[in-house]
Amino acid sequence: MSEDKILNNLNEIDEIVLSNPICGDLSLQKVTDDKLEAPKKYKEVFISDLSLMTGNVSQTALQVANQGLTLAQIAKEAPHGLFAATTNPSNLSKFANGTTSTMVRDASGHLVEHAGFAEVGLSVAVNPAIILSAGMQAMSAISGTYYLHKINARFNDLNTKLEELSNMHHDNNIGRLVAARKGLYEIANKEFIDIVDLSTIRNYKMTADDVSQEYMYRLSRREGESNSKIDKVIEEQKLKDINFTIEVAFEANKLSLYAQLIEIRARMKLIDQTEIIEEQTRQLKYNYSNSLYFNCYSRVEDIYSVRQQQSSEKLIEKKKKLKKSVNELKESNIFTKYEGLKFAYNGCRVFKYKHEVDRANEIIMLEDEHLNRVKNDIKQNKDSDKIDSIINDFVELPYKEKEILYIPMKKKQRIFVQIEDE
Repeated sequence: MSEDKILNNLNEIDEIVLSNPICGDLSLQKVTDDKLEAPKKYKEVFISDLSLMTGNVSQTALQVANQGLTLAQIAKEAPHGLFAATTNPSNLSKFANGTTSTMVRDASGHLVEHAGFAEVGLSVAVNPAIILSAGMQAMSAISGTYYLHKINARFNDLNTKLEELSNMHHDNNIGRLVAARKGLYEIANKEFIDIVDLSTIRNYKMTADDVSQEYMYRLSRREGESNSKIDKVIEEQKLKDINFTIEVAFEANKLSLYAQLIEIRARMKLIDQTEIIEEQTRQLKYNYSNSLYFNCYSRVEDIYSVRQQQSSEKLIEKKKKLKKSVNELKESNIFTKYEGLKFAYNGCRVFKYKHEVDRANEIIMLEDEHLNRVKNDIKQNKDSDKIDSIINDFVELPYKEKEILYIPMKKKQRIFVQIEDE
């Protein structure tokens, strides 16, 4: 069947089918008039003819229109009909493996063999799935940009927090985190990415992980420390140091998660990265679920529980001594000189143990206060940066189904990808 004949009969074609032995069929259905009023928007993907013929779609060859268009607007530019399919980047990439066949189904439901995309829409023979796969890749990049804006908005908050921590005289480690934050921000906003950038992102992540591990080790040492003296001033300083250490470890761990997000986003701008992106998102999901950032509340409570247990045991010990001294005081006979001295001695002991019980109670109250303070600070931090929701959305991107539109024309194929609300 000739190209002209197929194009002339496109008004009678309701479906274009891609078939692949790995993943089955992908059906592009003709968009009917009743669906044209849908509010969704799409952007056109532009790919050079040379890239399509060679099958080598580079960053520079893959361009996306700035303006989003509705279905009704796109349909006006589709004289032979507008076709749509819902799929995801992971699935569609498999159709571009060179073993894809195509066919069309007419209005009566009959399949017409050998009516491929090359005949339907291109004057040159190319793998018909290349442009669709490139379009879906563009969709991932657009979605990645949508979330990148959210990530960048959080960088300022992270920088402010690191500046606050730098005032605590840990300039070296905080300086390393500040430098990593700055470097990641610059790479995240680059228009074109190369392999050197990916390596640099990994190095920044390693820096963040090193600092986080160092401060987590400091916390593990704090857990083993015993409260040898019931001294409120000393205890408060120790608790401040614990909270500071938690905050540095928390911010460093957050920066590590940022680095993983930015690497995935960077790979979305490269070609033939679908499988790597899938692996990266699986790794991000695992790292996130095991991170200090995600498990911060339980981890902080674990750190404090050791000290609280020690303080509770000391309080019980002091209360026992107080109770014993009170009973001895009650049993004292003050009518003899010896018993009078004993009564005075027991009275001093009651006063002493009462004071120690009060101080032990103060320590417990102080620990509760600092525990609640650090948990509240973390909650405010997480409520502000919203990294949890960004990560949850990001790990779904390779599998998130969206519509992709195809317009068959004599000289070229036109592809539009669905975008997030802008």
